[in-house]
Amino acid sequence: MFAVVNHLHFNIPVDEIRDTIKNEGAPILAGLPGFRDFYLVKSAEDRAIVILLWEDAPSAVNGSKVFGPTWFNDNIIPYLADEQQRSVGPVIVASASN
Repeated sequence: MFAVVNHLHFNIPVDEIRDTIKNEGAPILAGLPGFRDFYLVKSAEDRAIVILLWEDAPSAVNGSKVFGPTWFNDNIIPYLADEQQRSVGPVIVASASN
């Protein structure tokens, strides 16, 4: 499994863009090959952390090439107050409840 973590600082409240992400962005991601999970974490009124989990690194790279220049560029970039901070890497420990 491979993780992509984006720290986003918006120029609007996170709550104003939440439904668009949930209803439009998340379904697009869910349809991409190798996609596993998506989480949007509100860390402040104008900040969010996006956690994307993929089967592997090539799936994550492909996902960013498909999603980034299209939906993300049109629906998220206009509302960013600062450049996003991104971390990526393999998941080396995971635990989930049954």
